[in-house]
Amino acid sequence: MMLTPNEAPALPLWIGGRAYLTMAPVFRDIQNAAGEVLRKVPLCGADEVATAVDNARLALPTWSAADVETRRGCLKSVADSLDRYAGHFAKLLVEETGCDQGVAQAEVAATIACLRQMPAPHGQPRLVAGLSDNVAPLLAPAALAASALAAGAVVVLKPSPLAPSCALALAELFTRAGVPDGACNLVQGDEAVLKALAEHPGVDLLAFAGAAELAEKIQSLIGARALVALAPAAVTGTLQAALQD
Repeated sequence: MMLTPNEAPALPLWIGGRAYLTMAPVFRDIQNAAGEVLRKVPLCGADEVATAVDNARLALPTWSAADVETRRGCLKSVADSLDRYAGHFAKLLVEETGCDQGVAQAEVAATIACLRQMPAPHGQPRLVAGLSDNVAPLLAPAALAASALAAGAVVVLKPSPLAPSCALALAELFTRAGVPDGACNLVQGDEAVLKALAEHPGVDLLAFAGAAELAEKIQSLIGARALVALAPAAVTGTLQAALQD
């Protein structure tokens, strides 16, 4: 994609183990506290969701057959990489949420701890759609993805379009850590992506980590489809229990 010197870059999706570029009909500006446009996020729809789900389904047999040590090893590798790039992730949090540096560093540290302490039970081979808001835009998608992957499930993440960059970088780290291409995907977007994930027959479980008010809004949007809604810190136990059923 060609950019003029003053044009903010567009964020890709992460599908099939690589950055996935798409020409969405609408892009949303991501601004810092000073109002500077840092990057643009595509608001995707059903086509991109279908591609992500197809890739996740292809990866599911391989990943669900991986042993516990393989799954734990991948999570440890992601935690190590996150520790190595802690300053970069903290910078993204400050830019996209307006939090101070101390709060950003604390969220990075909490995410590293979450990954290192993640249990790896044997769950059902399922595809989880992991939805999150901008309250904890690193910890929430990390807890959703790690909880699913540690149990042998695969995941399609849908971060908040207000603060999507940490989740995108995290999806890349999971692939670099050795999860199969397609086991951890990310689709950028808003309501159209939520509806497409809820309606897709290939999605076995919808999970949301974030504010209770937004969980209620999402539930009203997706209708009768069940939604596992949690605070970011409570994701692991509840989501992994759901994957045992």
